[in-house]
Amino acid sequence: MTGSSPTGKDVMDRHPIADSMIKRICSGRFIGLIMYFIACSTYLTAEIARAEQTGQDAQVIAHWNVVPFQAIDAPFNVGVVAFHINGIDRVEFQINGGEIRNITEMSHNPRTGTSEYWTTVDPTEIGAIDPREPLIEIRATAFPKKAGLKRELPRISLNVKAADGRQDAKVWVSGNGDDVRGDGSESKPFRQPARALRLLKEVEDRRNDAVFGTIYLKKGNYIWGSAGEPSPTADTRWVNISAAPGVKPDDVMFMSTKGGRFQPLLLKITGASFESISVTPSKNKVSQLWLENSNIYGAGPWEGEAFYHGSNWQGLYFTNVFISDFVNGATHLTLARNVTVSNIGSDAFSGTRLVVNSEVNGIDRGETQFHPDVYQIYCGRKSLENFIVYGLVARDAEAQGIFSGGCSSLDNVAVVNALLVRPLFSNQPLLSQWNVKSNHLILSGITMPNSTFLWRNNDVRNVLIEGSVFYRLSTTFKGYGFEEGAISSRHNHIIDTRGTGMRVNDTDITTGDAGFVDDDKGDFRPVPGSPLRNRIDNPFSAVDAMGQPRKVPSSIGALE
Repeated sequence: MTGSSPTGKDVMDRHPIADSMIKRICSGRFIGLIMYFIACSTYLTAEIARAEQTGQDAQVIAHWNVVPFQAIDAPFNVGVVAFHINGIDRVEFQINGGEIRNITEMSHNPRTGTSEYWTTVDPTEIGAIDPREPLIEIRATAFPKKAGLKRELPRISLNVKAADGRQDAKVWVSGNGDDVRGDGSESKPFRQPARALRLLKEVEDRRNDAVFGTIYLKKGNYIWGSAGEPSPTADTRWVNISAAPGVKPDDVMFMSTKGGRFQPLLLKITGASFESISVTPSKNKVSQLWLENSNIYGAGPWEGEAFYHGSNWQGLYFTNVFISDFVNGATHLTLARNVTVSNIGSDAFSGTRLVVNSEVNGIDRGETQFHPDVYQIYCGRKSLENFIVYGLVARDAEAQGIFSGGCSSLDNVAVVNALLVRPLFSNQPLLSQWNVKSNHLILSGITMPNSTFLWRNNDVRNVLIEGSVFYRLSTTFKGYGFEEGAISSRHNHIIDTRGTGMRVNDTDITTGDAGFVDDDKGDFRPVPGSPLRNRIDNPFSAVDAMGQPRKVPSSIGALE
């Protein structure tokens, strides 16, 4: 483009910014142009430096997606879920001091059903193992791309047992069994697990190698607790109380706790159900509990005692568990994978360190004064860090979606792939709230179609909001409120911008109708032509909230 000068000669049109800067800096064209290039170069250099510093003091967010101390006699996959604002460069695994294995991409782990960083432990490649204490150690360290701080995860151990089954001990219990005349065989079972634990203890005392005990429960109602009977108390091997093969979980019911506490320090319950009871550990803050393929039923969403108190246990692992009719659901767990929480009155997942591929169906506080949340982190005036929600679908949840509070600081939190839906005709003023000082927060692949995300603390940095859909995104403070560069916001959609109040530098933001398949029927996938489709070339996660592969370019929001 050219223009006419006062002298009639053609001159090049200058960019408005350049023109303004040149006029202010000096009157000479040549000198002004040089100063302009110097100014631009200085600005770009500063921007590049700032970009390189993004996430520099942010530590990788990562957890093991595996229960420790499991017994293996065949190849076994161990996985890590890890995120960072700059992405993950690699996760290094080391098996029993062997060579380091570098895993650079998330992929589907068939053992957990999770897209994660994983490797396989093959017992035949380990070498000689002491049969009395057959432990192997596994290490993992997650490294960020570009800038950032690595995270070395706590070491975990697995047991390697004999493949021929000689270290296995099986005891049978039945609703029709007899603790006096039975011998614990399948044909002459005991009546209660407590008696079976005593037999396992006797077997263990006679052996010179590790014993891996399983108590099989046939159909019947049972008492929780050892009732004073001797029990195995190893702190590196799980004692497994399991439904017998072919028996459904609801046919194996714990309905009383008059037996007191079970004594094993590592207790696994497989394929059983619990009816309105509260369980306690054998030793506070030492014992660990693992529930697998089990059901927990309470007295109702507004009453009844909690099934457990998380602060009493050293480790709590729930995998493939259904929880219904309690005030709270899966709170203060170490790991919640494939957990369904249904018909509760308050918090679905509160203080749980890793939530993977889980769901919530129905939260209603009724006339109570409960403060319901789908996912809550409350610190009790402490500083906490390292929490992950990865694949969570909550429907008909009359609750705040995400809530943080009571923290001196709360760092390194990732919420990735979460669909949080309140009742369609709700009139309660419940919204997600971030209330605490934080360094390193990732919100990616979120869909909140009918609730607001509210910022109530602007002392944050290294925040990434990416590929998400919010009904509203708002703050309680005016203006920008955040430090320059504290929040990176890209590829997002805001349905209703009225009274948003959230002002950050956005890249690729759209507003208005999201174009869901059917809001009224709860189908929040984007239709063809939706502004949510084809938005991200490098999606933060390769799968959506339902575990479906994301396309490239991928849609934004929880569902592909």
